[in-house]
Amino acid sequence: MIKLKARLIVSILLSLVLVDSVVAQTPQIQNATPSQNTRSGEREIGKSYATLRPEQQRLVDDFVSRYNQATGSRLVPEQSYDKARLSARTTFDAVTHALLNAKITDTTGKNLGHAIDLVEAIDEVMGEEAAVAGDRQFRLYAYLKPKAFDILSSSQEFFRDKDNVTYHKGFPFCFRLKNGPPSIQFSISRDKKLSDIDVDYRSSKFPQALFNGHLTAANSDVRAGNNLGRHDSRWAGLDGWWRDLFAQLGAVAKSPKESATERYGQIPLNPGVKVAEGVDKSAHDFLQTWVVDKQPNKSVAYFSRLSYACLEAISEKLKKNTSPGMVRLRTEMAMREYANGTGNVRSVSDVFVADDEWSQQLKEAKNAFAPEFRLVALPADMANDEECVSVSEDVSGRQSKEKFYATAFREKEAGRRVFLLVWTQERGYWKIVAIRLEDSSDAAIIPHNAAVEVEPVEKEPQKIAPDPTAVKDITQFYQAWILKRDTKQALQFVSQRSYQCLPAPSKDQKKLAPLARIQSGLEQPLNEIPSGGNLSDMMSRVQPVNDLMRPVEQENSNAFAIMAVPDQMADGFLCENRHLPEELPELQPAEAKYGTYYLSASQLNFGEEQSPTFLLLWTKEKARWRVVAWVIDTP
Repeated sequence: MIKLKARLIVSILLSLVLVDSVVAQTPQIQNATPSQNTRSGEREIGKSYATLRPEQQRLVDDFVSRYNQATGSRLVPEQSYDKARLSARTTFDAVTHALLNAKITDTTGKNLGHAIDLVEAIDEVMGEEAAVAGDRQFRLYAYLKPKAFDILSSSQEFFRDKDNVTYHKGFPFCFRLKNGPPSIQFSISRDKKLSDIDVDYRSSKFPQALFNGHLTAANSDVRAGNNLGRHDSRWAGLDGWWRDLFAQLGAVAKSPKESATERYGQIPLNPGVKVAEGVDKSAHDFLQTWVVDKQPNKSVAYFSRLSYACLEAISEKLKKNTSPGMVRLRTEMAMREYANGTGNVRSVSDVFVADDEWSQQLKEAKNAFAPEFRLVALPADMANDEECVSVSEDVSGRQSKEKFYATAFREKEAGRRVFLLVWTQERGYWKIVAIRLEDSSDAAIIPHNAAVEVEPVEKEPQKIAPDPTAVKDITQFYQAWILKRDTKQALQFVSQRSYQCLPAPSKDQKKLAPLARIQSGLEQPLNEIPSGGNLSDMMSRVQPVNDLMRPVEQENSNAFAIMAVPDQMADGFLCENRHLPEELPELQPAEAKYGTYYLSASQLNFGEEQSPTFLLLWTKEKARWRVVAWVIDTP
């Protein structure tokens, strides 16, 4: 029998439910009774399982029950929670505490319950995680109840924010609790089943979001800075039980670091190969670690959450239904069983060979492992049709700049099943976003959406010759603001039309004119930016994601990007129009007209950290190009 230790590969099990001391135990753990101390209620709320609220205990009980059912184990919820990592417990405690206290009503005032009632089951708890971005730490991944999206849409307490584009990959729909920070954020998948839930403790508005750590893990870590005070000011009752532990460790001001990725047996948070090494090497590493190294847990790290719907459909087709939260666990177990069945093999080619028959019209991509799999560049619209969740036209249009590849391979000996994997970039790694399996009769186990005509491989975005005065004025703005730190000179490039983008003034700002408020906003992040000899030392460009925005070549392209924006798209960016329903008419490249508007995009460098993306819309006013709108793209 394979020991439990070898099967604990789902991050939540090791983040929330299990740690090394539990991993070392075997599946024959007997049900335990709570200790006398936890029965007495002497521990602070959230510090132990016994002090959790019933709604919180339900989520823990449910997860452990589903794990036990999947593995034949007999883990105990109380022991599992109490031995979990500190940052996982504080994250679970803080997020679920906020959800418990967030009441929801519809437009008529009818009570719709609390935000925690929208959660069906926990998929994963992310505490402090090494080597990942801030928007992948200190949050819950959860399955939502069927009507959750509609309830959030109709509630008075939450508002539908602009869709996530830069952050929260795979979770485009964004809802935020009003009147924050602190605020609860639901980022929801396209099929409206899975959500990334966190608490934002830092403001996402201009100018605070440029320098207050909103992009960092501290934004959602209740232990950081004065986040606990912010939390209790809105949702009283979270008493900060962890502070005594920090004092005992001699780290009152700062929480101790956790080596979350070093524990035995879990799925790594990141795959083994980075984007720069090539999609072909990533695909090879996926297969190599699976069937040759017999370490499928490392292969599972290549699956994006976008692939969950495919993995669930495969399990259902094979009559091995997967309960919520067990997708990766079931996948790893199935992959391990398959790998063990192949015996000792010396290379991937002993098990899989390239399938050369699939979509021969598509162009071959550079591939150093051609005997193992076929690698082709996949047009974005075709990739959308292969994805596990149907992509609406508006979403597919927004994501059209993403690069997709497909690998096709088949079993060498039986020659029956053909595997098709669709890959795209996520946070510096190539990830699998869709899976198809076909048997010998060419009947897809996972049917793709409607058949599509193969189009030419997507080309790089066409560059455009800009108005030279636009490039000059945009450059002078950044030089004045960031390099010279002369905000008064930078204000010469700000249009009165941009005043609409200012948030409601605070009490101490009510007497300030809009231009003075903007100047104050530009000055505040400057103290956080290390001085340097050139702009690229202090800021960096952000790559456009829409192929209708034409890149502009200019000598400071490492510091900030300039893009020509179609005249037809500019109205939706203007601040005075953002309260209107978003309309996305189909705009063909041949119909786009350029020259009236440009967009600049950058992030400020704060030493080891970066600010959120700062987007500025420019147009010409009285012989000078000026900023007429801005947006801060935050997680």
